[in-house]
Amino acid sequence: MSSIKISVDADNMLGRQFDQLERQNLPFAIVQACNATAFEVRKQWQDASGRVFDRPTRMTQNAAQYRKATKDRLYADVYLRDEASGGNPPAKYLLPQVEGGTRRKKGFEVLLQQKGAMPAGMFAVAGDGADLDQNGNVRPRQVSQILSQLGARQDKYQNQTEKSTARRRNKRRRGGEYFAMQTPRGKLRPGIYERITTAFGSAVRSIFIFTRGAAYQPRFNIFGLAQRTWNRLMPFHFNRELAKAIETSKYRGRG
Repeated sequence: MSSIKISVDADNMLGRQFDQLERQNLPFAIVQACNATAFEVRKQWQDASGRVFDRPTRMTQNAAQYRKATKDRLYADVYLRDEASGGNPPAKYLLPQVEGGTRRKKGFEVLLQQKGAMPAGMFAVAGDGADLDQNGNVRPRQVSQILSQLGARQDKYQNQTEKSTARRRNKRRRGGEYFAMQTPRGKLRPGIYERITTAFGSAVRSIFIFTRGAAYQPRFNIFGLAQRTWNRLMPFHFNRELAKAIETSKYRGRG
């Protein structure tokens, strides 16, 4: 789990002298202030994702989570979601954007390498002819077609046979023929290409280009953002919650 632990005592708010009534209400005020501030930190992360990323997915926007403080745990945890059904959790795919470095291999890259269609140690990045979704990723449908045509699927029954390939060619007059190149050929770099056939001839367009590195530059400083938000809002929420708790205690005392 990618998380951040921040000192509760922002701006030395606990360094002052407290009277007896204030000390009695300190735990309650700390819990309430921690939870209110953690909520604001999560909201700041959500807002920042829309500025940093181009049309982020709902999972990316809601990647920030927090665990509330309690009377037995006088602190709140703020973290990136580390689980997801049927895909990579944000804690994994966002971490390179936070810390920089080389991204992990994607599932289809592993399958291509196992088939021998992509050299070991390389990554696949989108080419000029790739069909991209709104988030800049090659659409799963096209990835699925590539794996099927190249016989790279784990389930052999999902791979195209010679008969199905011939049938597809007979039904279609243009496009849809994918092939892999492990070494350069003329001006073409190693990668996955689609052969386009028309009445005027044929051409190829790049779907994936193989590269030795797929590195990210740090651009989503969520931990720094969380620290600044905490330092700014924690004293405010603490003083407000302590004042409310003291007023409630005085009211109860009059009863």
